[in-house]
Amino acid sequence: MKLVLSRKGFDSGSGGCFSPYSYDTGKYIWFPIPEKVNRYSNHIQYRDILVKNEYICGLKGCNLSEVYNSLKGTDRVKLRKNEYAYINNDELFAHFDPMLGIPPWIEENENCKIGKGFGQFNAAPHLRKHNVNEGSIFLFFGGFQSTSNKKISGHYIYGWLKVKKRIETYKECKELLEEYHLHHHPHITEAAFTRNQKNFIFVPDQWLFEDLKIPGCGYFTTLNNHLLLSNSKESNIATWKLPNLFYKNLTQVHQKTWQNTLDGFCTVKTGIGQEFVTQLSEKGEEWLRDLFLKNQNNIYRHETVVSNRKVDFLDFKEYLSQKHILKKGERKLKPISVEQYINRLENMRRLGIYKEEKQIDSILVGKIQEQYKDWKTYVKTIEHYLSSKYN
Repeated sequence: MKLVLSRKGFDSGSGGCFSPYSYDTGKYIWFPIPEKVNRYSNHIQYRDILVKNEYICGLKGCNLSEVYNSLKGTDRVKLRKNEYAYINNDELFAHFDPMLGIPPWIEENENCKIGKGFGQFNAAPHLRKHNVNEGSIFLFFGGFQSTSNKKISGHYIYGWLKVKKRIETYKECKELLEEYHLHHHPHITEAAFTRNQKNFIFVPDQWLFEDLKIPGCGYFTTLNNHLLLSNSKESNIATWKLPNLFYKNLTQVHQKTWQNTLDGFCTVKTGIGQEFVTQLSEKGEEWLRDLFLKNQNNIYRHETVVSNRKVDFLDFKEYLSQKHILKKGERKLKPISVEQYINRLENMRRLGIYKEEKQIDSILVGKIQEQYKDWKTYVKTIEHYLSSKYN
């Protein structure tokens, strides 16, 4: 069995910081890396990812861009060395990959599709070389920093995926869009397959451990020491402490830095690689199962909430899609713009800003201005909604 320790999410090079977590509760929010619009035709922006209110104590905001601003005190986000962008720039998108279902920190939003699948193109040749295919297991990790003590951080495992199938063509992807809800996955576009020599999509099996009722992909609800890869939380977090079954049996690390600590563990310095592959022995498979046994009560099991506004949203969506026909002079909206309008409406309802008023008055506008920097787009959202209901 091949096991891959897969690095994903904000870091010092892409994003400019680690994702936040609470040292006291273990709650965390994973930030997908930023990318420019022309790279993949991605469809998810940070402001469209709804976040549970104050999911981590002290971090305010109802979407990921606002939480980032609360965390960093700025709207500027790092793309790569010496290149920055504003997180709400219309040409900046969140590279939400891996998709492991709805995470514990996100408010479900049917207009921001988060399905189940993982894509890779940079390291695709590496994964092929090591035969990472059906039956292989990804453990996804990222850098997380404590919100209460900036000196505490670490590489933590936050999710997993057991591979049911490795997809290598756009044709295969289109056939699986509905089954795995991958409409907004950044790697599933025709351009992603034509632009890159290799572009793999890994879709999950039904179960990782069926007898333990561990699904084929998902998230841990909180971070804990069992999920910590770093040897220290206060310095050199890229030096890992692993069971000695990994000793000199992991790709893309600094191989000369392996040290056996003689207590059943070993340490190694990691490089800048994304996909660290190992062949699991029988003892390795026992270690993996034990990891999930220790976290059996720490598996996030999302329950879909059926909205009583479902028909309402469908009507509004239909109106937005057709308003250029219904009203002379109206411009046709792109599908992503339709979704953003619906997203904004639900956002205002959830925060109690919009309470089904039948007209827009100064009080409502004032509440919107207080909550949103781009308040005019939210006022415009209600204008469109009222037109769909009463005109």
